[in-house]
Amino acid sequence: MRFLLVEDDPSHAALMRGQLKRMKAEVLHVETVSQAIHALTGDAGFDLVLLDQRLPDGRGFEVHDWLRARGLVLPVIFVTAESETDQVIRASRDGAQGYVVKRPGYLVQLEAEIARALHGEREVRASTRAQFEEAERRKLTAALARHEWNVSATARALGIGRGKLRSRMRALDIEG
Repeated sequence: MRFLLVEDDPSHAALMRGQLKRMKAEVLHVETVSQAIHALTGDAGFDLVLLDQRLPDGRGFEVHDWLRARGLVLPVIFVTAESETDQVIRASRDGAQGYVVKRPGYLVQLEAEIARALHGEREVRASTRAQFEEAERRKLTAALARHEWNVSATARALGIGRGKLRSRMRALDIEG
C-alpha cells in the first residue's frame, strides 16, 4: 500500500507515519497543497490520500477538488483538527471516504477509516471492536495497577461506579 500524507504539523505527521508504517504502508509525506498536487501529478501509484485541512498554502479541500476535477478516483480521508459540521458534511458530500478529527485516540479511528476506505465496512467491524477492547483493556489494567488493584480507588479515579468497573473487567477478561 502506498499513501500520500499531506500534513504540515511535524508531531502529527510523525504520529501518523508511525501508525501507517505499522500497517505496512509506504508513505510519502508532504506539507503543502502545492507539494501534494505535484506528488499526485506524476504516476505515483497512491492507494489513498490523507489530507489535513489547514495547510500553509491553502486548504485540503483544494487537493480533493483537484483530484475530482481530473476524474482521479482515489480514496481520500481528511485528518484535521477542524470538527465543524459543515466541513464534515462537505467532505462526505464531495466523496471523501472519511473524516478524522485530531483528538486523543484519533490514530485508532484513522486505522479503522483506512481499512474501511480500502476494504469496505463489513471487514472492519470485527477488527475495530477488537482494537477498542484492547485499548480499553490496557487503560483499565494501567489504572488498576496505579491504584494497586484496588477496585474502589480505581473506580473513583476513573469516575465510574465499582459495579461498572467490575462489569468491564469481566467483559475484557481482566482478573483482579
